[in-house]
Amino acid sequence: MKRAVTRAAIALAMFTAMLATSRAARASDEALVRVLADEASVHTGPGFSFRVIYVAPRGEVLPAIGRSTTDNWFHVQLPDGTYGWVLGDQVFPLDVEASEEQRGPSIWKRMGDAVFSPPPLLEYRVGLTFSAGMLGGDGMFLFRPSVVLEPHVTLEGFVGETVGNQVDVLYYGGGFNAFVWPNSPVTPFLAAAGGGARGNKKADQFTITTGHYSMVNVGGGLLIALKKRITLRGDVRHYVIFDPNHTQRIQEYSGALAIHF
Repeated sequence: MKRAVTRAAIALAMFTAMLATSRAARASDEALVRVLADEASVHTGPGFSFRVIYVAPRGEVLPAIGRSTTDNWFHVQLPDGTYGWVLGDQVFPLDVEASEEQRGPSIWKRMGDAVFSPPPLLEYRVGLTFSAGMLGGDGMFLFRPSVVLEPHVTLEGFVGETVGNQVDVLYYGGGFNAFVWPNSPVTPFLAAAGGGARGNKKADQFTITTGHYSMVNVGGGLLIALKKRITLRGDVRHYVIFDPNHTQRIQEYSGALAIHF
């Protein structure tokens, strides 16, 4: 009986020690720093000679994952998931309780912070999107450069091609996208564009008529900003291709990788 009690006591002590170690590790992982200066420059390394990659405004809170061994620099995680170094004189370290208060109690918020990045439409002015999918039943790829006029509106050009069994079609033109919630990392958008389509028959096809047509499309999609500056996009659009003697209606279903800078 005494041996059983002793073993239970030892197991309880070991479990308590492991729990305390786990809590300490989580506390270290959840350490935060708050910016006290008007602006704090975040560098690629612990020194002013390193390149500035981010400027944090007063009051912004950043996760601190380490500290330099020589000078007073904190290794911090940035909102887009990348990392940098900030001078300790410009920030104030928060304890675990303050860290919890800053992070908020919602598990959904924490999951969102771990997956999504700040919306790129608020920070960047130029975007490059590479779309691939189906257009009119054929495989397609489109290159779509864009300029952000306002967070709600971008002007976008496009050029690309569909590859069919008998005819390849080159599409080109431009239009605009209207974003519903540009301050959210996940935002739907509406789109409209116009341009041209030129059909080119395969080298071994001689009886197919090809030519140049006008083209308009309308539709929309979804923009999703993830960590590491990765932005995903999906488009669904309805196309009308026409000339004085011909009209054709086709649909686009595509996914894309977008880069903003």
